[in-house]
Amino acid sequence: MSAESRGGARRCLPLAALLALSLANGAAAQSPGQVEVVLDGELYVVRASAQVAADQRVVWETLTDYGRLREFVPGVTQARVLWRSGNHLTIEQIGVFSVVVLDLPVKLRLAVQHTPYTNVLARLVTAPLEVGESTLRSFTGRYSLTPIILPQGPGVRLDYDASFALAQPLPPIIGSLFGIHAVRRTMHEQFGAMLREIERRQAAAGERDG
Repeated sequence: MSAESRGGARRCLPLAALLALSLANGAAAQSPGQVEVVLDGELYVVRASAQVAADQRVVWETLTDYGRLREFVPGVTQARVLWRSGNHLTIEQIGVFSVVVLDLPVKLRLAVQHTPYTNVLARLVTAPLEVGESTLRSFTGRYSLTPIILPQGPGVRLDYDASFALAQPLPPIIGSLFGIHAVRRTMHEQFGAMLREIERRQAAAGERDG
């Protein structure tokens, strides 16, 4: 595997379309964001939040731009909408997650429910994938958008909560020593990429309006 491929592998986590997301270098964040990761048995529990100086519609449209996630979320190699009816969608996402010397392929299908401009809820679909078996045994994730007032004007508090378990748990020594660190690092990178894309789109919207 090339150095470039290894770098891409280290940056991907099955947090979809999300569902996806970080804070360490989030240029759009107006105050330091927070990412918490804990391991409860075999279940990873993730909480992340940030305040962004952006229009709520811009934040929403960035989070739900599933077809372009791979363009701005590190490590996501494919994300596509398989089905949609109103605010209910089925999404498939593919990528790679790396822990130490293990490269774990990410393959999952999600049932997503939109509450426009305020919530995105995603749950794992257990139906067989076109690309093989899901690499997760369970997954739930939620984005919440709350309007706030920042010193420079209106903004959004973006919260992300997720929990997931791997279909094949990591070996105990690797999971306990490196699993949480790898998840936390990847969350920082992916959420930071999402925040930077929100900032970029907000700046572009401002230029158009100006």
